[in-house]
Amino acid sequence: MAQNHPSVSASSLPGKAETQHTEFSRTLTIQELPDAAKAEGGILLNAECLDGQSSLRLASDGHTILLPQPTDDPNDPLNWSWTTKHLILFTAVWGALSADWTSATGPAVIFPQATQWGISANVANHPNSINILFGGIGGLIWVPVSSFWGRAPVLFWTSVIGLGMSIGAALAPTYEVYYAMRVLTALFLTSGQTMSIAVLKDIFFFHERARKIGLWAVLYITSPYLGPCLANFMIYETGSWPDVFWLCAGVVALQIILVVCFIDETWYNRSKHASEQPARPAGLTGRLMRLVGIWQIQHHKDYFPRTWITIKRFALIIFKPAFFLICLSYLLVFAWAIGINISTTILFAEPTAIGGYGYTNKGLGFLYFTPIVGIILGEIFGHFFNDAIANRYIQRHKGVFEPEVRLWMIYISIVVMIPALILVGEGLRWSLNVAAIIFGWGMFSFGIMTMSVAVTAYALDTYPHAPAELGGWLTFARTFGGFGIGYFQSPWAAAVGADGSFGTQAAIVAVATIPVVILHRYGHCLRLKYGEV
Repeated sequence: MAQNHPSVSASSLPGKAETQHTEFSRTLTIQELPDAAKAEGGILLNAECLDGQSSLRLASDGHTILLPQPTDDPNDPLNWSWTTKHLILFTAVWGALSADWTSATGPAVIFPQATQWGISANVANHPNSINILFGGIGGLIWVPVSSFWGRAPVLFWTSVIGLGMSIGAALAPTYEVYYAMRVLTALFLTSGQTMSIAVLKDIFFFHERARKIGLWAVLYITSPYLGPCLANFMIYETGSWPDVFWLCAGVVALQIILVVCFIDETWYNRSKHASEQPARPAGLTGRLMRLVGIWQIQHHKDYFPRTWITIKRFALIIFKPAFFLICLSYLLVFAWAIGINISTTILFAEPTAIGGYGYTNKGLGFLYFTPIVGIILGEIFGHFFNDAIANRYIQRHKGVFEPEVRLWMIYISIVVMIPALILVGEGLRWSLNVAAIIFGWGMFSFGIMTMSVAVTAYALDTYPHAPAELGGWLTFARTFGGFGIGYFQSPWAAAVGADGSFGTQAAIVAVATIPVVILHRYGHCLRLKYGEV
């Protein structure tokens, strides 16, 4: 069901109430970013600050300019109903959740696997590190494909293949087979991680995105802890590690059900006239044609971007200084979130006789509630604070928004994460009460959550025409920074002490502030100088 949006003539402001109407102008195309909403290095979001005549469509509050401007087409994803949009958002987010759920579950089963296959726990943990790396590599593959083929078919087919790989991991008779299945699972399921931001951008207006990114992030960033949390409880009760991967297969199977029930193609070419938009047949059959990719193939030549263009755009965007700097900062921070997660089983399961905490799988399961609570608190805080600082900036700058306002949240996040890592290190080094580590880990998770939303929002605000490409590189930054931590986290702590290793991590997080400061000072100029993608 399409939504109607009021439009306004700027010359009648501030007496705009009597001039709003719900009739769409009958033009063939509607400019995605109207000239009246353009500002040097930013965009105008408040219609009350417009000068002269301008008829723009507004949000229900009567003054927020809708960007992109919606078309008259009921098939325009921006015109879809609130329910349809949020069911699609939830499905895309569940795809991202499935990828990290299955990826982070592995460390919970390394001890029973080590016993079964006669290997050390450290060697049993190696597939989990490689799994993370291939999650990043997979994003580099699926992003161009989703741009030239469409979001829906890529999400559907990678989920189907990912389910097969998840079942293969549960049935693996040897370490080598298990290793291969873990790699392939990450390679295919990562499509949900990279494309969810593109889907979000396709269906929501600019002023809605920060909160929707928060909803995306709270499930996405919670999933690496939900997986091992439940896995540890299962290992404690059954002692069977394949049961854990049958649960992972169930999570992916639910993803396929959601995709089949709710997903439609969200890509909409706004450069085409209304008369040039290909028909999107209604009904189940029409949607299934778009879901499996037949409709996209039929209309690829004249509607979707060419393959070479999508690959070139994906390669070029990382060389945009503003985006490269925010990715660098994110890489330097997120690495330690992955490091703590994949090393928790080893760090806390060590016997008390050698300085560990001697946790059972049940105790480890409860321990994982720590980051989950921290992430939820981060979403509650960021849900309101991100909009508050953006609205304050807009009010003080005559209705103009610039992406650099998002960076304030990153400072807050880093200030929280530095002492968090130090607290975790000191707790492990001196075998302090586990409450110290819980508090430190919770603080770090809070910071990761708030920073993730700010980083993603800044990237999407800066380069809104390349959402899938942004998602791919941000996923790569997350995974590339953290995949190797599982190899050296425990030996590093053993060599210099947990206080030394986590203290160094805290220092690296502090260094991650430098790219953010550069962006805050020069981001406006960098965006103008190097242009759009």
